[in-house]
Amino acid sequence: MVSHQKFHLIRWIIIISIYFVFQINTAEARQIEEADGDTLKVGLVLSGGGALGLAHIGVIQAIEEAGIRIDYITGTSMGSLVGALYSIGYTTDQLLEIARSNNFMELFTEQRNRRYITNYERTYEDKTVASFPISRKGIDLPVGIITGQNVYTFLSRLTWSVHGTEDFDHFPIPFAAIATDLETGEAIVFRDGYLPDALRASISIPSVFSPHEINGNIYIDGGLIRNIPVQDALELGANYTIAVDVSSPLMPKDSLNTLTDIFTQSFYFRIQEYSEIQRKMADYLVEVDELHGRYTAADFDKVDELIAIGQRAGQKHIEKFREIAAQQTVPPPPRPGVGASGSLPISQINIQGNTIYDSEYILNQLEFEPGMYLNPDIIEQKVTRLYSSQYINNVTYRVLPNDDYYYSLQINISENIRDEFKVGIRYETGTQASILLQSNFHNLLHSGSLSRLEARLGDRQSFLIDHIYFGVLGSRLALRSSIQYHSENVEWFAERERISRFNHETLRGELSWANYFSTNNMFETGIRKAFTFHSDEINPDSIRASSSDYHAFFLRFTRDRQNRRAYPTSGEKIVLEGFFSDQFFYSPVNFSSAKFYYNTFYPVADFLSLTNTLYAGYTTGPDLPWNYWNSPNRYDDIYGMIRFGGINRYEMNSRNIQMASAGFQLEPFRHRFIGADVYAARFLDNWNFDFSERNIEYGASLTVGAQTVLGPIRAIFSTSTLNNFQAELQIGHQF
Repeated sequence: MVSHQKFHLIRWIIIISIYFVFQINTAEARQIEEADGDTLKVGLVLSGGGALGLAHIGVIQAIEEAGIRIDYITGTSMGSLVGALYSIGYTTDQLLEIARSNNFMELFTEQRNRRYITNYERTYEDKTVASFPISRKGIDLPVGIITGQNVYTFLSRLTWSVHGTEDFDHFPIPFAAIATDLETGEAIVFRDGYLPDALRASISIPSVFSPHEINGNIYIDGGLIRNIPVQDALELGANYTIAVDVSSPLMPKDSLNTLTDIFTQSFYFRIQEYSEIQRKMADYLVEVDELHGRYTAADFDKVDELIAIGQRAGQKHIEKFREIAAQQTVPPPPRPGVGASGSLPISQINIQGNTIYDSEYILNQLEFEPGMYLNPDIIEQKVTRLYSSQYINNVTYRVLPNDDYYYSLQINISENIRDEFKVGIRYETGTQASILLQSNFHNLLHSGSLSRLEARLGDRQSFLIDHIYFGVLGSRLALRSSIQYHSENVEWFAERERISRFNHETLRGELSWANYFSTNNMFETGIRKAFTFHSDEINPDSIRASSSDYHAFFLRFTRDRQNRRAYPTSGEKIVLEGFFSDQFFYSPVNFSSAKFYYNTFYPVADFLSLTNTLYAGYTTGPDLPWNYWNSPNRYDDIYGMIRFGGINRYEMNSRNIQMASAGFQLEPFRHRFIGADVYAARFLDNWNFDFSERNIEYGASLTVGAQTVLGPIRAIFSTSTLNNFQAELQIGHQF
């Protein structure tokens, strides 16, 4: 009996629920029909203005408070972003939360995750401070400071709910975004397509963002042609327009004092001319005058101030807004807001635009498989891995509904096959200034290849030609051929006294094979042929390094998971390598060399990391070329700078070494560092583990430094059992 009563109760609950849902849907449908028949159709027009566009949110709050029903929205640049989010259902409270909870400066700063760049990139990344594209005409300036990857991912996340909507008229409020066709200079109105594409095109500020490509056409910021798109709101169907202008006016003559001011003023002439035409077309114009002269388009760190200014501006016009609302017969529909991004079942994954990396490799990197449930958090986390490679400019995604319950994930790859010229600078106490020149060429000799040229000019001179062939062996494995020249003046010490000096020159060729395009452990094997020359010798009888030509086979294992090359705070770097030269392989010199290097950082807190290093070098054979001697504080392309505090470069040249260090690194302020390390080492002619011998040297160092636009800067103060005190200054990346 009880169960029967429960059944009837549940049945009535279901019937009542269906009735109320039907009534709500009917009421909403009736309201839409009535709105269509309303005589006053309001179009909201939001101008561009960079960070100033955040004031739009405050004005929209006043429009809502007055009870105006917005029927259409058009926007340019930042106005298109705010307008698009409002049009797809975000409430003003949600817009405020988005503005306050996101660091816009980080969105505009593209930081690649070093752990996900390829093994080959790690051999030369973070050595330069400036990069310029190479075209047929020569070296050009970059088309933009940033590619917009972070911004595009941000837009894709916020518009997750409308990924499957092609027609912007089908949004809760019909919407259009304005961009400029870079080829023709015409204003382009986006009313359909993929919303993040339209927004990315509309906000592409020239010289800041790279132009955005859609279906073969290239677009930049719509503000250049139509910063206040009133006519587009009229074309959508509005018969009354409210235009909100947050853009900056032309500067008075007493403010034109710098080259930047003059350039900006000349840039705004035509923008203001076009904007004045659009202002006159508006039925009601809201100018946010309080922004003028006090804030700039780059003030994204002043979110609350800009929103508050917009709110005050909205309240100034609240009575007029109420008059407009009174002319509408149908009130605005309820705005429940956009809910949290849920996970969707993915049955199919499509990858387009990839030529360097095959689709299987990309899927392995992203760890995507059909049948997975994906949401923006998961997708963004995995896309970051792929974007971290410098061979990729952008990774974009879109989720589309299939015919059945499932969805398909579309991954679009924009590869970086642009040839580049890069410049690096460095200064060190004792060796003075050095300069590094790099050039990268894609598909120079044949399709599926990367060629890299490098020249170091300074106290040490080196030239390198690298050629990577990855077209046939797959995306991970590659053949590398290399020609290198190195020259340096070497000082030879004995018993802490400098006894000799010579100029060492090496010309060598290498042919190697490895998983260069993997992001994990690298296994490398190959052969090296070297021609060695000694010149300008002083006291040559004391020089113990061999000057004979040789060829050697080598094996190398590298694992580099440190989060950055300079001042890492977490991760480890491990290198294990061996070289073997013998007459059995027709090499005139018999020797072998084995090295082990381990350096790790343990994060203890956000501002504190502990670090330690182990380094061991072992050699055999009577004739050992200079490159295989162990010499701390001397830069090496594979290991970097293996430091021992308190000794000079070349002061402890040894055939064998056993070294350890430990220390800590503080980051009390962002990109400002303090570190301290202690060292212990044995510099041996013959390898042994007899630590009872009194041949252990000790050292300590204190480092104060910072990350700057010129690269890392370090002031190093050190001492050791070999020297009393040393002070060094290093500026720029190591090379």
